[in-house]
Amino acid sequence: MSEYKFQSIYKFVSDIYMLVENDFNFWNFNEEAFVQSALKFNRNSLLHIYVASSLYCYYWDRFIDMTDDDEVEWWIKLMKVYNIRISNVKYDEDDNALIERWFKKNEKKIIKFFELISEEVVHILFNDKHFLVMFNNLVRNVIIDEDGSYVNYVKWPENSRNEDGTIKRCRIPQWVKHAVFYRDKGRCVSCNRDLTDLVSILNTRNFDHIVALKDYGTNDPCNLQLTCEHCNKSKGAKDKVPIYKYQRWW
Repeated sequence: MSEYKFQSIYKFVSDIYMLVENDFNFWNFNEEAFVQSALKFNRNSLLHIYVASSLYCYYWDRFIDMTDDDEVEWWIKLMKVYNIRISNVKYDEDDNALIERWFKKNEKKIIKFFELISEEVVHILFNDKHFLVMFNNLVRNVIIDEDGSYVNYVKWPENSRNEDGTIKRCRIPQWVKHAVFYRDKGRCVSCNRDLTDLVSILNTRNFDHIVALKDYGTNDPCNLQLTCEHCNKSKGAKDKVPIYKYQRWW
């Protein structure tokens, strides 16, 4: 079990949703970590990597341009909640480089903060399946370019992918299946068929890639959804829009 603070976290969830919705691509990210998480299911998912790097990029110039002591204090108090202590600074209009020096002094701690809250952001957004569709289509931008050929600026291990640049299929770990099964409430996301074995033992569970591997999808926990065998293998399955029903709390 992990202890989550959820302090102002929905502000950052909203930021990430907006960035993905506006096709803000991966930038200034750990390429080695991306490759490892794209090729083989990893607990440090591609969404974790995107959240941490994108929030840092998104707020970088906002930190540098801060001119309000209250805004600085807000960040200091927020990070303190997550046991990250950064030094205080009082804005001085006669020292234009003061805030930039303060940022550089605390930069490693600020990066650590965004890595920490990425856990909480992922915890929330992993349950938003419409968001996951957008996100996994965004991930494709790192793997292929607009012409459909894979990008070479990310260094992939030799023989890690197919000749056309698509990622090879790998075994889905049990912890991934458990997460996807419980998130999707044990029901097919296309037809809502019960797959819990409580109603019928004849329905077969399939763990389907949201963006198929042949379409440059990845082996990432956030790129899987639960489907029944019929919907997964039917001819028109890929053209169906998942219904993504949610159970009301009461």
